[in-house]
Amino acid sequence: MKIDISQFQRDSSFYGELNLLLTVKSFDLQAIRKRYLASKKNNRAGSVERRKVALGGLVSVSLKNGQSSEERVLSTLNEPRGIDFHKGQLAISSENKAYVLTDTIHTIQNDWFSYIHTVEFSPFKEENLLISSSGYDCVFEYNWKQNSCEWEWFAWENGMYQGKDSQTNTPLYLTRNKEQFKLWDKEGKNAVLVDDPLTQVFPTAKRAAFINSVSYHQSKEGVLLATLFHKGSVAQIEQKSGAISMVMDGLKNPHGGWQSANVLMATSTASGEVRLNNDAFLFQNLANKPAELAEMEWLQNSKRINDFIVTIDSNRTSFVVFHPKKQLYDMIPYNDNWAVQDMIEGKVSEKQVELLQSLSLSNE
Repeated sequence: MKIDISQFQRDSSFYGELNLLLTVKSFDLQAIRKRYLASKKNNRAGSVERRKVALGGLVSVSLKNGQSSEERVLSTLNEPRGIDFHKGQLAISSENKAYVLTDTIHTIQNDWFSYIHTVEFSPFKEENLLISSSGYDCVFEYNWKQNSCEWEWFAWENGMYQGKDSQTNTPLYLTRNKEQFKLWDKEGKNAVLVDDPLTQVFPTAKRAAFINSVSYHQSKEGVLLATLFHKGSVAQIEQKSGAISMVMDGLKNPHGGWQSANVLMATSTASGEVRLNNDAFLFQNLANKPAELAEMEWLQNSKRINDFIVTIDSNRTSFVVFHPKKQLYDMIPYNDNWAVQDMIEGKVSEKQVELLQSLSLSNE
């Protein structure tokens, strides 16, 4: 069922007070919009060439009575995207590194980390952290306490290896396997052997699956949810076998696939809707979108908190909080030059603030 959120009753009290931690991948949203509008001229969304890494940060905000307050930049980092907070433990990512902050900093690095988009603590094993390396279409699970890789999965080796050459508008075949590369090359295919991940980088448009978020199934151990940006789908990945199956289709550049025993949710970014089981909550008729964006929508991500959902609406530079059952909503503006990437509910300790500030110095 399609449900227009703009027809809900506007209310600023149903969500109480929300303390959010945000990853802002850049403090220059206007530059990102300019690139985004340029990319719409292609048949595939996303950057078509390597760009300079932007400076962003981790920000805390409090939402209450329709207002955003107590805004505090906790750290400046290179393109932070992923964030999770669980039992006082904070996980964040910064371009090609992941960090877990307790009373100290645990740094996780891997040659295949590139454009990390999400990090998530396991609901089954508190020492495990799930990481999506979107730049190379792969997923990792780490024991962050031991700094050991427990599991890895590459889309290229599981049926999704075809990217796009944005210069020629033709298929691009991606592989880490030298024999596979030789075979494709012999067949005359436009193949790329990725054997040096520290120097080879793929912009968004050239990636195959572009797994921009990955999360644990909340009630089935060994099952993951991945959003496939280019395919417009949410997929389940069986960790033991590596098998992949689609559980939600028909999305446009989705983010934030999430599943529990009773809920399957994802944000259809470019179509401006949040899918919740069989319902689609539509944002297109909400006010406050700049005129130059015309019919385009950009919902960056959504998080389910209690019985309501908080969505990052990047075009309206607002948090949209809505209650699906009670049909209530609120729209809370944030800084119109923040490219907010993700969010989680929580408050960090002052010790963690000190650690975050020390990370800022290392990125300057």
